[in-house]
Amino acid sequence: MMARLAAALLCLLLAGCMGNEGSGAASGSRVEPGQFNPSQPTFTTSNFSALPPAAPDAALMAERERILGPGANSPDEVRLWWVGVSSFVVTMKRHLFLLDAWEIVGLHANYVPIGREELAALKPEAIFIGHGHFDHAADAGYVAGHSGAVLVAGSTVCDSARASAARDGLSTAFPCVVLGDVNNTTPGQTQSLKLWADLPPVTVLRHTHSEADPTDLAMGGRPLLYIPDVLTYPQYLNTNVGETLRFLATLRDDGGVGQPAGGTWAYHFRVGDFTLLWHDSTGLMRSGDADSEAIFNALRKLPDCVDVQLNAIVGFGMVTSAYRDALAYVAATQPRLSMPTHHDAWAPGIGGGANAYEQSWTSAVASLPFNTEVDYLKDPSDYLKPRVFKPDDPRWQPGCR
Repeated sequence: MMARLAAALLCLLLAGCMGNEGSGAASGSRVEPGQFNPSQPTFTTSNFSALPPAAPDAALMAERERILGPGANSPDEVRLWWVGVSSFVVTMKRHLFLLDAWEIVGLHANYVPIGREELAALKPEAIFIGHGHFDHAADAGYVAGHSGAVLVAGSTVCDSARASAARDGLSTAFPCVVLGDVNNTTPGQTQSLKLWADLPPVTVLRHTHSEADPTDLAMGGRPLLYIPDVLTYPQYLNTNVGETLRFLATLRDDGGVGQPAGGTWAYHFRVGDFTLLWHDSTGLMRSGDADSEAIFNALRKLPDCVDVQLNAIVGFGMVTSAYRDALAYVAATQPRLSMPTHHDAWAPGIGGGANAYEQSWTSAVASLPFNTEVDYLKDPSDYLKPRVFKPDDPRWQPGCR
């Protein structure tokens, strides 16, 4: 089984050579935009009616505390729980929402102490998807189908999630706020989404997925060398055939590799004096490139700056330009606190594990001409370990950059 899954992952990296392998379920996971009946509740950022203030009942609050621990329902704090790759559970003014939705499954399982069933049981109000690749969005349909959460994503993700929910026998009537796709938006373009009545609008930025550009090597770029964690996989070996088939069926979601057709999105949240920026990939950031410069400028102009940045530091660009792209996102936003993501051991060789990057990443951030604190998340010890922020903390007072 391990050899077969390793080959599948290798094929994914080399351009998605899975073809029709994995039965009809695999081919059925790919859905074209517009395939679903437009009577499904689908909105844009301009016509969505804001959700009311959060009012979870006693049973739901108890379930959230059972899964997330004491303090999960605090109305005066922002809490973040890392649940693998770039996925987070977030509470903000008692609103609970997800950033990406995927239970790490492939060669290993049960690495993170929370799965798709628990994510659904939390009954999130919304699921924000950074892009539609399987390691970010494969469980969006499952969670939204169970909870009715509003799915905020590119058009291909909404369609794929409804297809996935239908295959699981779940409701497909969850609302989708469709941000667009690569054909009708441009890098650096921003949208404002008033998702909650009692919180400021969420700023949504269209940026780009990571990519390896061989021309960088000719211009002095170099690969990032590291020693990946391989011992994790036999310790958490996936022996569940059903989970294996489910995983294989998602490998080509939204194109499988490269730039997702549904676009790549960053989200900027605000509550009180506190701001949070999350992006689950870091695109090409090369000097003189028009898209790179548009993204950099848009990051610089985010309202109220950035206090905490959840930034993906591992991507295809590391093959040709090390941390150049990930570091450029930090340079653009100049956050008070940077928390790296997408660096855990979720796939052999692709996710090296946090220990593989810690020294090189912290050194890279320290080289920037401004001070940014790094909260270096480590797997598996930091999974489901809350990070707590008070919006009225003087640390977040206006006046940055």
